[in-house]
Amino acid sequence: MTKTLKVGIIGAGFAAAFHLRSYRQVQGVPLEVAALVDINKTRAEDLARRYAVPKVYDDYRFILDDKTIEVVDIVVPNDLHLPMILRAAETDKSIICEKPLTGYFGQGEPDQKVGATPKKEMLKKVREDLKKVEEVMAAHPVKFCYAENWVHAPAIKKALELMEKCFISGAILEMRGEESHSGSHSEFAKWWRHAGGGAMARLGAHPVAAGLFLKQFEGEKKSGRPILAREVWADGTDLTKTPAFASTKGSPLVTGWGDVETWSQLTITFTDGTKGTFFAADDLLGGMESNMDIRLSNARLKFDLCPVRVCQFYTVDPTPVKDVYFNEKQETKAGLSFPNPNEEWLLGYPQEIQDFMEAIAYDRQPLTGLDLARQVVEVLYAGYVSMEEGRTISIQ
Repeated sequence: MTKTLKVGIIGAGFAAAFHLRSYRQVQGVPLEVAALVDINKTRAEDLARRYAVPKVYDDYRFILDDKTIEVVDIVVPNDLHLPMILRAAETDKSIICEKPLTGYFGQGEPDQKVGATPKKEMLKKVREDLKKVEEVMAAHPVKFCYAENWVHAPAIKKALELMEKCFISGAILEMRGEESHSGSHSEFAKWWRHAGGGAMARLGAHPVAAGLFLKQFEGEKKSGRPILAREVWADGTDLTKTPAFASTKGSPLVTGWGDVETWSQLTITFTDGTKGTFFAADDLLGGMESNMDIRLSNARLKFDLCPVRVCQFYTVDPTPVKDVYFNEKQETKAGLSFPNPNEEWLLGYPQEIQDFMEAIAYDRQPLTGLDLARQVVEVLYAGYVSMEEGRTISIQ
């Protein structure tokens, strides 16, 4: 391919920065990040200078109006995903979108009352939104790339290679996955109006997506048909509002949560009768935990996306290394630590951008696309109905 693929990024925060670093690592597809948009234009200009992005705007419609830009990369707060996805598709631009595809963010309720909306109503609304996305994407056949980095991480890529061999005589019977840390410092994350849920939606989306993907992969390899989620059961609470937490002092865990849960557990029963259980919480000190345990009838796979322990560092006084990055969400560098030598690569960010650029350039489907994005949203919101009503919820 000789044509240069031009990308416009909407958002100039944390995710935009690691996407920009990932674009610099793409091989075999000529590309240019041609424009960057953020409502805070000063922030966008600062990021654009660091990564030599030529154009900066404060309104994403400028990117949509630019006929030379073929790809829109959406890295904005969750409640903005859906309208931007629809507008981008309607202008025939391929789309890269961070999780989630969409969610429930209110329909006129006061901001602090959104989380009190019956979860059955939320599930109904997100199903309507998902149908709208499918209709628009069918009318405008551009690529939709779901930026679920777990599926692109080297550990899971190796797991796919191993499991494909095991599927000749075996099956995945159970999966246990988790993503947890000490809590988001973003005020947006603390309210349903902006985040579309709590720990389950914000953190649990990652292991849930990986579990859904692995069962689909298994079914397609065995019979040509994916194994899908059949029903969901979930539980959740805000642990910082418990009497136990109220009796403590000086905890470094994030507090001040609004109407969202900080701990969740979600169990999926798949169409072949097997199980997946996924945890997500804001109660973990010592950095981030992103892991999965896959139990097959003839093998077992375990992987830790983080932390990794290929480098060990011990110090009593962390002052000399105070400006050195170790790991996401690590509260202290005193004592024994495991500095990550290449966190973004091990988490799969460059690999997902490479896959998306190849999919768009060579007109093939991305590894993680609209089907997975849609299923994740439906499973999560079915989980919220289960959490509220205390019963198992069937998936359409």
